[in-house]
Amino acid sequence: MQIINPHDFVWVGSNEDVALNTLPEWVTSQWNNTLPLTVYRNKADNNKLTVAIRGIKPHQRVTTQIEKSAVTHIMNVESLVANSVELQRSMFIALPPVQVLWIISQTKWPWSWGVTGSCAYTLATDIQSMLSDCDLDVVLRCPTRHQKEDFAEFAIKANTPYCPIDIHVETPKGGFSLAEWFKNDQVKLHTPIGDVMTADPWDEKL
Repeated sequence: MQIINPHDFVWVGSNEDVALNTLPEWVTSQWNNTLPLTVYRNKADNNKLTVAIRGIKPHQRVTTQIEKSAVTHIMNVESLVANSVELQRSMFIALPPVQVLWIISQTKWPWSWGVTGSCAYTLATDIQSMLSDCDLDVVLRCPTRHQKEDFAEFAIKANTPYCPIDIHVETPKGGFSLAEWFKNDQVKLHTPIGDVMTADPWDEKL
């Protein structure tokens, strides 16, 4: 199976693959198996994934677990920004977050990166889920250790007047906020079993 990372989108074969009877009522009316589920990093049972279902309203988010074997399609969030020409042709290019993605995509970066949050959901489904003034969330996949200064050029390029941007870095141990790391000696690392403070988000002992 294709590698599945936190923030990626997955689809299941049928509605029965999700335990809808255990979830809030809005899920049944707003979600079906033609819509993606967002992969969360939270620890799951054996052979399962923790995923989130997104509703119409911003506060409508709920997590559940699905069997890995139920997954029929995977969309890595890196694929949503891999082609700058397609971004420019997107029906959502007029929205500031997509314009910023297009700007960032003009540069070849030393790591893979993708878009997350409502902008990613919009691009993945062609359903506008973001407001024109919403923040942009991006993730940098960094399996090997980097220094703070390695990310300076990306942060400068992403800092535009179009919209605020929240940059997260993924390591083999978890994810952290780049802005927080720039400001502090230690950073909060979100791991599958909880948050930890660390000066080295790549520390193998974590």
